[in-house]
Amino acid sequence: MAKTRTILLLAFEEVALLDLVGPADAFTVVSGHVLSQSPPAYRVAVASVPGGPIRSVSGLSIDTLALDAIDPAAIDTIIVPGGGPPQAPPVPPNLVAWLAGNGAAARRLCSVCTGAFLLAAAGLAEGRRLATHWEAAGELQRRHPAVSVEPEPIFVHDGPVWSSAGFTAGIDLALALVEEDHGHAAAMQLARLMVMFVKRPGEQRQFSSALASQTAADPAFDRLHAWIVDNLDADLRVEALAARAGMAPRTFARRYARAAGRTPARTVELLRLEAACQALLDPQLPIKQVARRCGFGDEQNLRRCFLRRYGMVPAQYRSRFARPASVPACP
Repeated sequence: MAKTRTILLLAFEEVALLDLVGPADAFTVVSGHVLSQSPPAYRVAVASVPGGPIRSVSGLSIDTLALDAIDPAAIDTIIVPGGGPPQAPPVPPNLVAWLAGNGAAARRLCSVCTGAFLLAAAGLAEGRRLATHWEAAGELQRRHPAVSVEPEPIFVHDGPVWSSAGFTAGIDLALALVEEDHGHAAAMQLARLMVMFVKRPGEQRQFSSALASQTAADPAFDRLHAWIVDNLDADLRVEALAARAGMAPRTFARRYARAAGRTPARTVELLRLEAACQALLDPQLPIKQVARRCGFGDEQNLRRCFLRRYGMVPAQYRSRFARPASVPACP
């Protein structure tokens, strides 16, 4: 008979609410609306050292169980959210002590954003790779030199330890955990129910090319970037983009380069490469089809661009990162 896995989310004063409720909602939704099993696939528990109401960083309070009322042996997965400013996050000594004494008994130890500081402080991540919010990476590495901090990925999986970047990345982490437990189809159905734009792989950078373009460029180009992402196989030469933006080609090229710090053609290539990386994670999708769908035209053009950008060809990227065509769900 299928068992219920207990997901314990830890809370403390000034916790970032999205770090906590994003994964909590993901496990609750998948258990109640995706997986048909009895007893339920997951039980979500939110606990703190004292129990009772805990004030989040946004001022909203959440009700919590007391940690001493929970049997550590019954916990499958511990998720530690972050809180506070990235360079100086709260690291409650009493919660660190509880983690040091009980964390290793869990099948999985996870952190969201600056929750990585608590895992590291409890001595549970020495010699392991940890992801965290990009603004916190330097400080985490300074405090814990025995940890290998990775500032770029959405999430990192190293043995029993999983860690993710900030805020919404906690939902990406939850999807990956669901996929490990119940398979790819369940994770994809959950992503659709949660109206996620895309199920992001862990190795994806915290800053996507689309977001980086929007951050750097004139707000007038935001709609153009969104249109490009939805039309990667269209004619995206400067003349076509300029017409879309309502400008003469030379004016558009000059204004865009000044605002974004790169040419329109460079932005198009980066967005196409990012889309190709995502598509290559599906081992059933032929690379020729990836090339056409992402606007490279043919496989050779995709190969050249990939080699120039990543130092490997698409087939190597797929063999390194793609999910196997058939992976059984964990029992």
